[in-house]
Amino acid sequence: MVKKKIKDVIRDVIRMMLGRRFYTFLRFIIVHKYRPRFNNPKTFSEKIVYRKFHSDAQALSVLVDKHEVRKFVANTIGNEYLIPLIKVKDILEPADFIDLPKQFVIKTSNGGGGENVMIVRDKDSIDISKTCKKFNLYLKHKVGSKIDELFYDISKPKIIFEELIVNENGEIPTDFKVHVFNSMDDPVIYIQVDSDRFGDHKRSIYNEDLNRQDFKIQPKYSEIGDDFIFPGNMQELISKAKILSQGFKYVRVDMYNINGRILFGEMTFCHASGWEPIRPVYADYMLGKLWEEYN
Repeated sequence: MVKKKIKDVIRDVIRMMLGRRFYTFLRFIIVHKYRPRFNNPKTFSEKIVYRKFHSDAQALSVLVDKHEVRKFVANTIGNEYLIPLIKVKDILEPADFIDLPKQFVIKTSNGGGGENVMIVRDKDSIDISKTCKKFNLYLKHKVGSKIDELFYDISKPKIIFEELIVNENGEIPTDFKVHVFNSMDDPVIYIQVDSDRFGDHKRSIYNEDLNRQDFKIQPKYSEIGDDFIFPGNMQELISKAKILSQGFKYVRVDMYNINGRILFGEMTFCHASGWEPIRPVYADYMLGKLWEEYN
């Protein structure tokens, strides 16, 4: 955590000195190993950056807010696909923990990339006063302005308590990130499977037929083993992701599939804020071609 804070401070200082566009240009070359064309984007990574600078932040804000998006999901595919909500607070106080169950998840409605989330397996083991201070500070953190995704900063953030969802082994479930490209007659789907995210994080990419693909999104992660078995109702999960994606040329819909129960995670419009390299590079162009319109 300390290392990340130092890294973020260094990033913010460099970004302030260079200006956000020149900083983005230089960082893009360092991360992706090619010169970007932000005014005429062709690759998936270039189009993510284009969206960051040109999107209608107000329109996207209610869909990236982890509390507000629940209304959209309930109205679109039904309440049964939502992780059960325990309580919502505008500010956190120690008394709010009295009636909580032993296990739960705390998160703020703003922020992406796993930020501002705390998994609690034993309420009695945490420092409640310290937790309150930390999450109340998170409410003031304008993460969107730091990463040029201003839609994260528009809605008034809240602190959310959700049920802790685990698999039959008591572990955090595999995350299915469904990349949906709606530019074609039929949506094109790529499923990013992230397993053991809080341990030996592995990642592989699959197509809609659940066949592993020969490219990687962020090559630092090792591949998931060949013995990985998809849940039997994956087609239902994919179908619900497609429904939630309607109206957008590209969006990533994160879902969980726990003992046959499909649950919504979040919607992401700028995957990894554009900072995860895709290898081989031809796949960056291939995905970019699927995203025909990029705002």
